[in-house]
Amino acid sequence: MSNSHTDFFGFGEIGGIGQLIYHGVRFSDYKYLDTDTNEIMVRPICSTKNPPDITPKDELTGKYILVGLCELARRIDDFKEKGHAELIIEWCKENMHPYGIDSLYAWVTEDLGKMTDFDAELIARDSEFSIADFMYDLGKLYNTVRFYFALDAVCYANNEPAYNLYSMGRHFEGFPFFEKYKYPEIDYPEVDVSAANGDLLKEMQMINAAQAKYLKEHPVPQPNGDFYKQPYDDYDILLNKLIDLLPDFKLRIKIDQKNSKPVFAADINSIFDIAWYTFARMLTEEPPLEQKGKDIKRPDGIMLCCQHCGRFFVRTATHNKYCDRRECQKARNAKNQREFRKRKAIEKAQREKK
Repeated sequence: MSNSHTDFFGFGEIGGIGQLIYHGVRFSDYKYLDTDTNEIMVRPICSTKNPPDITPKDELTGKYILVGLCELARRIDDFKEKGHAELIIEWCKENMHPYGIDSLYAWVTEDLGKMTDFDAELIARDSEFSIADFMYDLGKLYNTVRFYFALDAVCYANNEPAYNLYSMGRHFEGFPFFEKYKYPEIDYPEVDVSAANGDLLKEMQMINAAQAKYLKEHPVPQPNGDFYKQPYDDYDILLNKLIDLLPDFKLRIKIDQKNSKPVFAADINSIFDIAWYTFARMLTEEPPLEQKGKDIKRPDGIMLCCQHCGRFFVRTATHNKYCDRRECQKARNAKNQREFRKRKAIEKAQREKK
């Protein structure tokens, strides 16, 4: 049965949300490959004496992969951190190999008990990946998540993340969706293009010249840290831009290895598929716009961006907006004290007025 208020079928109307089934494979280390180009290629180290590890990591859920990748991107973009290739390899060693998840797991589990050196060499070669490809996938995910948090903050009257979104780090440049809100809309005067005699190119040149002259005579006020127009007024437009950034998801029947039961599940080929799918699920659990500006309880275990240091973390307390680092908790306590004193001052002024 379709949703009576829409013209599409939701997951709940076709048998529930597709599950996420994936299997992690970890290699103990990676090595750089010599190439004829400047592209950095890495290959896992795999042998009969150093086989891949397929032991499940209980904490490596979709949300922790999403948070881990965003935190990896934040570190990569930090000028004070080590090189990006080194950080990527560290992440893969600690968590899981990034690409060919299903096929790699099937190959490793089939050969693990009887693996030969030749098998190990084939697995290693088949698991090579480009650091540039990883950075491309990571950058798109990271910038989309940053856009989401900036848009979410706008709903709570906090424009700072949105205002600073379009900034260049060491490797990643944020999306420019909020830039136009820093400037007033320009009402250009009409331009007489009759002299162009219908030539579209000349008309465009005349219009561009007239607008350039107008801007020179009427300079646009430069941004001063405040939006000229509030992005909140275009929330639906910006939310659609966010949704358009998400990739399409493929669902198919897969076997759940825990109980050998066929399930309707997402097709997962890389850690980025896991992260995008988790992020999409997070979007569908967002509260309605009319409740976003209110201090409502949001579920535990959701992904947040620390309001003090900007690190990504999974929340374990309902109202927590700061990560558990000591300096961030100090900032939270200081903020609470300021708000407490402000409330007391207002209450005192109201009593004196009465």
